[in-house]
Amino acid sequence: MATIATPARSVFETSPEKLRPFLHSLAGRVSGGANWLVRKKTVCDLLLGLDAFFALPAEERRALMGAGEDASSQDGTGPEDFRNVLPLYVGAILEGLKEEAVTGPEQAAIYMLSIHPEHQMAAEEWMLADPRNGKAVRRMMRSDRRYRQLMERMADHWKKTRAGQGSSETASSPR
Repeated sequence: MATIATPARSVFETSPEKLRPFLHSLAGRVSGGANWLVRKKTVCDLLLGLDAFFALPAEERRALMGAGEDASSQDGTGPEDFRNVLPLYVGAILEGLKEEAVTGPEQAAIYMLSIHPEHQMAAEEWMLADPRNGKAVRRMMRSDRRYRQLMERMADHWKKTRAGQGSSETASSPR
């Protein structure tokens, strides 16, 4: 079991006011899962669905949302933009769950996708606590199609983030 520290900066506090109800609704849908097998599937399905929605041309997105031609705030957003905010959505979902510890491979896998370093560190701590934990996460990553698709979509974000950090930090740096 690895303790989850409270994030230093809340996604809910730093996100636009209009986005907050949506973020709360995502967290609410995931919290309804009976266990982390269900929650992982729900997170992956929700975010892959949102990714598919943002991959649509802007006109189709506006039509599906029932917005008219005046809704220019969505112009310029596309799959690349959405994939850069996927970690933010994962972080918001996990903040909404208010969990205290990482206790299983599915949970650790989702916590690794969060924008919050506190979530990532808790997942890493759990995986390093026992070699079987890390092995279970790797096995799940290989076998779960939805999770693998989500990771592929987030790869661009991670590459940009790591390139910005330089070579002084690594993903598995000691605490």
